[in-house]
Amino acid sequence: QTRTQRLRILPADKGNSIVILTHKQYELKLETHIEEEPYTLLKKDPTPTLHGKLDRVLKRLLTDKIITRDFYNAARNLHPRAPQLYGTPKIHKQGVPIRPIVSFYNTPLIALHKVLAHYLKPLTNSPLRLKDSNHMIDVLKTHTQPEFPYQCSLDVKSLYTSCDMSLAQKSIKKKKVPTATLR
Repeated sequence: QTRTQRLRILPADKGNSIVILTHKQYELKLETHIEEEPYTLLKKDPTPTLHGKLDRVLKRLLTDKIITRDFYNAARNLHPRAPQLYGTPKIHKQGVPIRPIVSFYNTPLIALHKVLAHYLKPLTNSPLRLKDSNHMIDVLKTHTQPEFPYQCSLDVKSLYTSCDMSLAQKSIKKKKVPTATLR
């Protein structure tokens, strides 16, 4: 093995920099993250089971004429794989931990996600939603409401693993995405 084969050249999480780690350092940082965060070791890969369940639900919706053939085809993934975990080093944090990134490319739910995102995106329209840091700067420049003199930005650790999904589901049901758009 050559020296360069044992190195990982990664983009830093912030700062438009690169980080060079040995393969062993990179794997240790990922293992540390997995051990410290709220993950559960599964006994087997759930990908085939999840793929089968999704396929049965979509077939039932198609048979019951709740979705069209086009929606059915768009929401399926014929050859799925398990999500892949990788990470970028957080060079701005003590100990340079890893920011986890999960690639959902070609996973059982990615096609369904893309279809549903089309229908759910209008529900995210809110004057409180910020797209990115540039959007926040634009908002601050034009902020003229004296009754709200302060603005803040928060950093949340493990946002998605901390969210109560039942509240998200209730919010979506309350907004009532029209089923007619699925036909």
